[in-house]
Amino acid sequence: MNASYALTELTMLKYQRMDVCAAIQQRSSWRPPYALTTALELLSVELPRIPNKYRRITQSVMVAVPHANAKRHISGVEAVVWPFPIDTVMVEGQFLCTSAPCTWAMFSAYLDLEELVVLADSMMRRDRRLRRTTLEELSAYLDRAYGQVQEAKAMGRNARLFRGYENCRLALRLAREGTDSSMETRTRFVPPRYGLDMPQVNYPIFVGNSVRPLYLDLAYPEYRICIEYEGSHHAGQWLNDVKRRQAIEDAKWKHIQVTKLDLRSAADEEALAQRIADRIEEVTGKTVQLMARRTIRQIADARTLRRAPLYERLCFAPLSPVVPQL
Repeated sequence: MNASYALTELTMLKYQRMDVCAAIQQRSSWRPPYALTTALELLSVELPRIPNKYRRITQSVMVAVPHANAKRHISGVEAVVWPFPIDTVMVEGQFLCTSAPCTWAMFSAYLDLEELVVLADSMMRRDRRLRRTTLEELSAYLDRAYGQVQEAKAMGRNARLFRGYENCRLALRLAREGTDSSMETRTRFVPPRYGLDMPQVNYPIFVGNSVRPLYLDLAYPEYRICIEYEGSHHAGQWLNDVKRRQAIEDAKWKHIQVTKLDLRSAADEEALAQRIADRIEEVTGKTVQLMARRTIRQIADARTLRRAPLYERLCFAPLSPVVPQL
């Protein structure tokens, strides 16, 4: 939800970054591809939460070079060495930057696993105007980097994968195409942190006599429970959300509203997970116990992902079709 606001804001940031890059290009003929935060801004991709110790990459124009000898000293520009495939795209016909998959892989050295998933989701928005890649393309880039290292080793050279490679592989298990905001992704992590199933993303339902589907942010179709993150908006958007919620409830779905207050701390997130568990209990008539809080790495563990869904363990017949997303 709120995709139009995100588009407007991201477009504004893009043109601000373009002005900075254009000024640099006027005083230097050096043209390495823009990378990391600079690439995200040029590509209109929402920035993840970057740890304070790496804030320097938000304060300079970032570019990528294949080896240290390719660096140059240009005021306001910082070059990072990336000895793996430097795939590029051209923005507005004049700004060369690393592709979304390449940029995502580069960020793995700076982000934890959770934010790496958030960034992947941000690159695969439901809004086509903001969609920059796919899960297949992200995986294909990792395959190429792996192949490059294996080829180098076969030739007797000392080579190793980039620092965040394993996190990238784990992140692909949890990333989803077609999301609308980073806060929606962070909301999606809350239920599995406490032992509940991962909700489905953008589940389509038909309300009233409409022939076009209404897409739920997050959903448990088996229980007809939807979870939607509500950001801050103007009065007109608020009225639309009220109508949307009424339509969802009229279609016999239970609606759980989430705001930033539900994601402030582990205690707040556990309270949200309990609200979800309570709704599941209302629907199924079965007791649902939360687990101790788990990490994103534990959620991404293959054994966790292979576990039978909760509705099967509760011996409950789904109320709506469940489409596996992994």
